[in-house]
Amino acid sequence: MSFRQFAASVAGILGASVFLTFCAVFLAFSMFGPGFSIIHADTPLWIYGFVLFMFIVVPIVVAFFAANFLSVRMQSFSEHLLEAGADDKVHATRLSFVELRRLRVGIRRQVARLRRESDALRKAAYTDPRTGLPNTLALTDAIERGLTIANFEHPAAMIYLDIDGYGRALESLGEAHHGELMRQISARIGKLFDIVEGPSGAALRGATIASLQSDEFGVFLPQARCREDVASIARSLRTAFAAPFVVEGVPVQAGISGGIVMAPEDADTPDKMIRHAELALTLVRKESKTGFRFYTPRMNRLQRGRMKLENELREAVVNREFKAVFQPKIDFATGKIVGAEALARWSRPGGKTISPGAFIPVAEDIGLINQIGAQILESACVCAKEWMDAGHALSVAVNVSPRQFERNDLTQTVLRALSQSGLPPSRLELEITENIAVSDPDKVGRVMEPLRAMGVRLAIDDFGTGHSNLSILTQLPFDVFKIDRQFVSGLQTDRQAAPIIEMILAMADTLGMETVAEGIETAQQADFLSKRGCTIAQGFLYSPGLAQGDFLAFLKNWTVDSETPETWQVRDAG
Repeated sequence: MSFRQFAASVAGILGASVFLTFCAVFLAFSMFGPGFSIIHADTPLWIYGFVLFMFIVVPIVVAFFAANFLSVRMQSFSEHLLEAGADDKVHATRLSFVELRRLRVGIRRQVARLRRESDALRKAAYTDPRTGLPNTLALTDAIERGLTIANFEHPAAMIYLDIDGYGRALESLGEAHHGELMRQISARIGKLFDIVEGPSGAALRGATIASLQSDEFGVFLPQARCREDVASIARSLRTAFAAPFVVEGVPVQAGISGGIVMAPEDADTPDKMIRHAELALTLVRKESKTGFRFYTPRMNRLQRGRMKLENELREAVVNREFKAVFQPKIDFATGKIVGAEALARWSRPGGKTISPGAFIPVAEDIGLINQIGAQILESACVCAKEWMDAGHALSVAVNVSPRQFERNDLTQTVLRALSQSGLPPSRLELEITENIAVSDPDKVGRVMEPLRAMGVRLAIDDFGTGHSNLSILTQLPFDVFKIDRQFVSGLQTDRQAAPIIEMILAMADTLGMETVAEGIETAQQADFLSKRGCTIAQGFLYSPGLAQGDFLAFLKNWTVDSETPETWQVRDAG
């Protein structure tokens, strides 16, 4: 039955009731005449009943059956829609109205479209578009579910993974092949279920492998079983990444490292699990650069100490607490002090002095090394100007860190320090490491060209410890070679130290450069270097690093009574 047919049926019933009513009225007029009135004392009772029946009861009965009919049909349609929502294969054969069947078909299409869109949105929200693996949100959900069943007898685990040498791999391939390399890395990690064999494979049951940010991945193991099984999985990953990737025919080597956390032993929420695993990976990078490491509570204490140090460093930069101390440089030929190296020190408000080994690595990590380096340079220039004003014709050497050299404002920083202090450029010497010089010789030339034109000297520090490229080094505008302390200290213990020092001295002599031997601590070392033509001595044999006031006193009391270095070591303070 169509809706039109149903409406016609209802209209027919109502029409019939109206017709019957009209007939009753007509019959009354015919029987009793035009003067008939129902309100009359002589009117029979059946007339009252008949009129009430036709005018009230019949319409009520018709309306009741019509409403009941509609209610049954609409209930059938509602039930059908509910069934269709659960199963879109339900057909509309049960519906009586053609219009309702058409409405249901339209609604079903809309519901199907909305369901597809919802599934697509959910997939996009829980999938990493670069790799097709679950993303951080999906990993967090998996961890949250897994932690509800994890216990000390049946722990869960997470491995936070990071790719070794990923930046170098991108440089060799170019950005155009970044996506292909990432897909291959993801596929190799995804084969974890195939490469892990034996009992440890059971720990992968129900595992979630997710792609996080950049070149980082996460593996959640809800049934980790024990630390040994997780360690076995980590070793399998290391082995799998031993083979190179091949992108566009180019072999690319990339390793893998990770931090591991067990739950509920070391984490009881998804946030803690991810954060602790990432912390373990961070310590791997700091200490051994590569490998895997389990999280321990001690790492949190180290992290809190590190954060405290970072905050104190930031305050120290603002308060200008970084000063230079000066270690004298002695001319081997004359025994006279010809200069000093500025060494960074952190002077705390309570009088405590902190050596650079404790804060320089942290300052480099958090991007403060440029400000600290600038403060040391300014302090060194101001102090050297005081030496000059006191009648001491000395130069000062200042180290330039790799991070400082990477910036484009190093030249301006040096010129500003010279201008503010009034120190002549010829009294300043900048020291850069061999690795800086070899890695970007063109930039060394560009940065030093305007400074050398003014008279600033350039020294190569730690010579012989890096990957020396003599053809490049000899083309750069160096004035001084500094012999690293590891060769000087190894003269009595390492048979290779003496030949290396002799080679450096011979090369410097051929190129017409000065040589500075740092780390001299014994008279035997000084004697060896002096006899082989080293130009300048520096080390604890003569003096440690001294604050400005102590250094001026050292200059005042320094005398030379002999031509041999052995006699200078005890005459440093008069």
